[in-house]
Amino acid sequence: MKQLLTFILFFTCSGHLVIAQLSFVNRFEVEAKFQENDFMVINKPGGVVAFRAQPEKGFNLRSKFQYFITDYELNSSEIKEIRIKEGYDLTGYDLEGDFFYALMQKGSVATSEKYLLEINLKTDEASEFSLENIYSMELKEFLVLNRNAVFLGNADMRPMLQIFKLEENTVHTVQGIYGKETLVLQLRKDSELGIIDVLISKRDKYKIKQVSIISYDENGSKVREIAIDKLQSNDLEIIEGMLTPIQDYQQSVIGTFGQRKREAYQGIYIAEINEFGEYGIKYYTMEDFPNFFNYLSDKQRERRWKEMEKLFEKGKVPTIKPVLSSREVISTADGYLIYSDNFNATNPRYIPRDGAYANDAYRFNPNRLYFDGMNYGPAYGSQLFSPLRYNNFSWQQEGEYKFISAYMIYIGKEGQVLWDNAFNLSNKSTRIPGKYGELSFDGNKLHYLYLDGLDIYMSYMKGGEVIFENEVFELKLINENERIRETQDLSLNFSWWYDNYFLLSGKQKIRFIGTSGREETREVFFLTKIAVDGDLYVPKDNID
Repeated sequence: MKQLLTFILFFTCSGHLVIAQLSFVNRFEVEAKFQENDFMVINKPGGVVAFRAQPEKGFNLRSKFQYFITDYELNSSEIKEIRIKEGYDLTGYDLEGDFFYALMQKGSVATSEKYLLEINLKTDEASEFSLENIYSMELKEFLVLNRNAVFLGNADMRPMLQIFKLEENTVHTVQGIYGKETLVLQLRKDSELGIIDVLISKRDKYKIKQVSIISYDENGSKVREIAIDKLQSNDLEIIEGMLTPIQDYQQSVIGTFGQRKREAYQGIYIAEINEFGEYGIKYYTMEDFPNFFNYLSDKQRERRWKEMEKLFEKGKVPTIKPVLSSREVISTADGYLIYSDNFNATNPRYIPRDGAYANDAYRFNPNRLYFDGMNYGPAYGSQLFSPLRYNNFSWQQEGEYKFISAYMIYIGKEGQVLWDNAFNLSNKSTRIPGKYGELSFDGNKLHYLYLDGLDIYMSYMKGGEVIFENEVFELKLINENERIRETQDLSLNFSWWYDNYFLLSGKQKIRFIGTSGREETREVFFLTKIAVDGDLYVPKDNID
């Protein structure tokens, strides 16, 4: 009897701990069939906006735009509907202040006719704007800055950036973007300063890569251009980069660098830019990453580090294999937390694009919570509704990715490495090339979570020390009297939301007891707020 009581107590405690370190705290549902389009979600101050374009029933080409707003507790407004022009579908979106913008396109061809829907979220008033003067380009990104619509696309195999002023109905094509062998690495807007930053890379006639930041005001006039082309060696080049927000007239570009023409990654750089456009670059290589191999077993880690030390003694800089891609930068009062994925492109048919094995689409518009893939593919839909869900396009055409580890490094404002460490991603494979996990970081506590199938995996660092990794949690409901009958796994999206809260959305079939006392099933689209607190974790070995 005593043994049975201990057994029950153990599982009660274990269950309580699991709920404590990761808990499902709020849930909102709206009726939605599995065959219907998913709602996409965009973050807004104090909550989210969820929206979709849904075809009407019957044999016609009419659709309606549906949206609703929630607060942080997932208390929601009623669903609003706006009729979409016949034959048009949702192809882009953005949020600017209290206005939501939906870009509509006729047909599936990238150069088809488009129009813009502007919705005042306070009054629910909607306005339409014709976009017939926008150049017929293959659209890669769309955003709005202070009622100026910004369109980034490809025309004649070159990037083009146009700004459409809604109030004046005029279009301006910006200078300095359209060029041969030019790639846009990142596009970001600063609504407060009223500028657009474009991070580009291009090769000159000698095939030397140059990375530049070009900033434009909301009218499309260039306000600055900074070329980052003076690296410490002619044998090195920048592979990718991310722009930090402008603070106190300072800005940084952070990413990976490697050997020119060899697709060989050597480390992470930070280019710090002052108010005069002057910059200095700090380089961090394997000598600065003492915990890079912490995802390995003790024996493997020791062997790999001995190999590194031999190279250090010879004055060589080791190559980081196979791929190191910087995914996210979080600025704090003390420095920069840089999250990078170490992975391998496993499809032999996949060809790296100028050093960038992983696409930068998810970096373009930081407003968005969810990114389903690359910024190319069938029309623009790869950033909106996943091609995996809505058509026959296969990521096999572009590559498969096997993720080895998630590497975190915290670098102080003076350039010193405060700490570094890594989580094991167990060679998990996916055909989507964006960052593998989502993280929250407050300067000390780091929660790292990702969705794999129907399970959430959680890891936790504190002060740079790994407390636990890859704890598995099943999807749960808030109402204990209900059960999940089925989850549509391809509909699931998971993202960091705010503070230590994450957001999960998707479609499920829920079993419940109806008013008649019989079991019934409902199909829903849901939003679930998830709270995490790694400090509540207790190792099983410590549970008595």
